[in-house]
Parts: sequence; structure tokens; C-alpha cells
Amino acid sequence: MTILALHGFTQRGSAWSEVAEAVGGDWLMPDLPGHGAEPVVPWEAAVARIGGFLAAIPPPRVLAGYSMGGRLALETALTSPGLVDELVLVSTSPGIEAPAARAQRRAADGALADRIETVGIEVFVDEWSARPMFTGLQHRGPEWVARDRAARLGNTAAGLAGALRALGQGAQPYRGDRWADVEIPVLLLTGEQDLRYTTLANQMGEQIEQSRVLVIPNAGHALLGEAPEAVADAMVSWVVTLE
Repeated sequence: MTILALHGFTQRGSAWSEVAEAVGGDWLMPDLPGHGAEPVVPWEAAVARIGGFLAAIPPPRVLAGYSMGGRLALETALTSPGLVDELVLVSTSPGIEAPAARAQRRAADGALADRIETVGIEVFVDEWSARPMFTGLQHRGPEWVARDRAARLGNTAAGLAGALRALGQGAQPYRGDRWADVEIPVLLLTGEQDLRYTTLANQMGEQIEQSRVLVIPNAGHALLGEAPEAVADAMVSWVVTLE
């Protein structure tokens, strides 16, 4: 069994490393488009790229994604169901339902992308990491925070700006109306302090037949960094033995 893991915005594939080490087994943790040295591509091409990774992996295959990576993982499972045997969605949204709200988010993402290009990668990474949803990472200590910052600085301003325009919630199609189409086992993980995403996970869990919602105590949105051991334990206990 191989786990293909997709990271969040501003991260690198290595964001899953602590979870992968704790879980064990075979992992593939690529950089998403616009991150690292990967070129920016439109939403549909990004999903097709993930499908290509999966097609090259012998089954059984587990697809895991955090935040932006979770949204891409959900889309891949819906568009290429035969390539995914199990799905793990961490702090994941299905997108924005109302067209007007989605357009508003697209405009906001565009404005933020403009700012990234204006201020540069270092200033933006520090601004992004200072957002309230990431305050829980501070408990990891200064050395861990410094390593996390260095990994994010391995991106470029142009790449992150392009990724936000192409892969942000304003750019993706809304998939909350297709949850019932997911016919594989799905694990939905959120932090108890991340109220919005916990609500979304519960909504998804109610409509996905083979699903489990697990809310991790004393954690927020940034679960890969805040609680990697809890994420790993959840995956080990949930992922069905497919081999």
C-alpha cells in the first residue's frame, strides 16, 4: 500500500514527513504546483497531475491531503475514483457554494497574490504564518518553527501567487453537492479549535457512507504541524488493511 500525500498552501511535500515517519510504509509526498520548483498550472491540470501520480503507483492506494491538498485530493477522488482506494482529508473544505461568495473569494485571493508579488517571499511567509489559524504551531518550539519557515521559504513569490490564483478556493469548483458520490472509505480529520472546518467535516461525514470524522483535541487548523502524532495514530487506526 502506498500513501500519496498532498500538502497545504505555502508548504512543501516534506510537511507530511513527521506523519509519514510515524505511520511507516511507502509514501509519495510531491510539491504541489506553484510550490518549490513546480510550475503553476490550472486547477484541472493540477488534478490530472495527481491522477498521473496515482496511476503510476500499484494498488492499493491511499490519497491524503491537508487544506489545499485536501481539496485537490477530494477532487481527484471524485474525478478518478478508480485510482483511489482510501481517502484521508485533513482540515479540508469542499469549496464555496454560492457563486457570488466564490467570486468574492477569487477576488480576495487575487489581491493577496498581488501582495505576495509586491512584498516578496520572506515578508509574505512571516505574514502568513502570523495568521490566527497557525498560532498553534508555536508550541512546537523555536527550532521547529525555524525549520518550518525555512521550508516555506523554499517557495517563490511568483509560484505562491500563481498557486493562489489557480488553486485557491475561489478558483476551484464547489464539491459539497457531490459528497454522496464518494464511495470509498474516507477519514476526515480536524482540530477541535478549528470550528469552521469541524462543521464542514461533520457535514461531509453525514453524507459519505464509509466515513469517520475524528476531531483532534487541543489543536487548530494546522494539524500536520500541531499534532502529527495524533494524525498518524488516526491514520493507522482507520486505514483499512488493503494488502
